[in-house]
Amino acid sequence: MYGARGRIGLITLATDTSVLPEHARLMPDGVAVYPAPITLPRGEVSATALAEMLAGDELEAAAARLAWAGVDVVVFACTTGSLVHGPGWDRTLIRRIEAASGVPATTTATAVLAALTAVGATRLAVATPYVVELNAAEERFLAAGGFPVAAIAGLGCRTDAEIGRLGPADAASLVRRVDTPAADAIFVSCTNFHALEVVAELEAAHGKPVVTSNQASAWAALRRLGVADPIPGYGRLLLEPNGDWQPEHDPSTAIEQAVNA
Repeated sequence: MYGARGRIGLITLATDTSVLPEHARLMPDGVAVYPAPITLPRGEVSATALAEMLAGDELEAAAARLAWAGVDVVVFACTTGSLVHGPGWDRTLIRRIEAASGVPATTTATAVLAALTAVGATRLAVATPYVVELNAAEERFLAAGGFPVAAIAGLGCRTDAEIGRLGPADAASLVRRVDTPAADAIFVSCTNFHALEVVAELEAAHGKPVVTSNQASAWAALRRLGVADPIPGYGRLLLEPNGDWQPEHDPSTAIEQAVNA
């Protein structure tokens, strides 16, 4: 039986060509991944398009379809989509997914905060494929989660198709440009940014932990399943146990409580 140890449902963007291959690459034996795509209007990577994407009921419909596959956890696998409305938005999306599916859920932005906590990050260098407005939104979200940004650089991609044509060499080049001694960890953002193969290489070259959107999402989903197998070759996040992390204690919960106070 596929998924004997657990099944992960991914709500993906239909235009995202990297998210499913990278998650599948990270799955230990016995864990399976099942996608349910939703539509990014015009394929446009902007705050307006991301907000439009989540204004209707496609998210809920995708979550319900994944429940039919008997998944054990659902991940909304889109970084900026899960933070586009600011701190606490990821928790809103989690509630929507769980209400529609009856299955525990998380988002990429939620997972990234937890992953940064797990690797001991305190100040970040951030590499993204985004335009300036999305970089600014991400910087605010990370800072609210307790991770001030020492430096951030984007590639100015305006469509998801542009991002999907990037490769690991593009990620490595951007990281070299943005890294600074003021940062003690590096975050490579976007589930469609094909960067997974260079994570270990970047950690060795820069001497600090590297977290990517897909790496963090896969790690968080596996932890929700109780699966903590070391996965070599993709950075220290997936090698170190970190088995005691519990999603209810993740930093985004504290953000939401502060926002709603």
